[in-house]
Amino acid sequence: MKNTVLLSIAAALPVLASCDIPLPEQYSLASSTSLPEGIAYDELTYSFFATAINGGEITRMSGLGQEEVFYASADPMVSFSGAHVDVARRLLWVCQVDVKTDPVPNSKVVAFDIDEGTLVRTIDLGEPSFCNDLTTDGDGVVYATDSVLPNIYRIGEDDEFEVFATSPQFAPGGSMGLNGLDIAPGGEDLLVVKTMPPALYRVSLSDPSDIAEVTFSGDPFSMPGDPRFPGPDGLEFLGDELYVIYDGGVQQLTFAGDEHTQAVVRTTTSVPTGLTSATVAEGRLYMIDSEVFRVLYMFQPPELPFKILHLETSLFAAM
Repeated sequence: MKNTVLLSIAAALPVLASCDIPLPEQYSLASSTSLPEGIAYDELTYSFFATAINGGEITRMSGLGQEEVFYASADPMVSFSGAHVDVARRLLWVCQVDVKTDPVPNSKVVAFDIDEGTLVRTIDLGEPSFCNDLTTDGDGVVYATDSVLPNIYRIGEDDEFEVFATSPQFAPGGSMGLNGLDIAPGGEDLLVVKTMPPALYRVSLSDPSDIAEVTFSGDPFSMPGDPRFPGPDGLEFLGDELYVIYDGGVQQLTFAGDEHTQAVVRTTTSVPTGLTSATVAEGRLYMIDSEVFRVLYMFQPPELPFKILHLETSLFAAM
């Protein structure tokens, strides 16, 4: 039955593209309890994938707004966070954390065959580890952040992982260290954000010992003292600009030169609270709205429904 549903969605979605109909401004997610956290987009099937930090599920949302469970773990205590689609290899990469072992978590990097909906690769990062977010380069190599250890991991085709980059600068100053990451246009640099204390780093992919903290002009990075900016979470490049996602705001970073060590910051708070991460879909930025910070750290009920929504980049144009 599941394959039949997937085939019918896949058959309908090319019509969406051929008619040149843009993706909707937002999608509502059905779950009232899953607390979605990560988001990724598959451009071949025009589908979003939303992970959940509780409930053990990954959902799939078609461009037409049809939602289904893409994968359900046998263990509902499994937590899924960062997600990334390797379009060329038809893989959905996801960070998986066993929350039952907290405060000493164990995590894995897992990959699903997008077209078959099956789990095909599992890389155990050991204990302690907290895989938070990941991305891939043009060769399919995976880079993943660890939020409890000051490490960025590298995973090749043999599924063996290594510490690609590590630094005392990456160490968490609170409960959450390294978080979102993305590869800059040109494929030479990796940008990675730290949540506590807030910072952004550039790591050279050719020389991972070459680590530089990004300096800023324009608006203050992370807006110290503003409750809408408890710490940077996800980040995503759209063109040459990097977008950093916070619970109640988004910052657009425009880099000076091609070394990605200096950036002009522009900030908008004209977004809902509850944001965690973002992905590029059909040339536009879409974010996930799940109330994670408010529910987990402030013990407040979420404002339903959870959503996938478009960020209007013109919000930064007039600044």
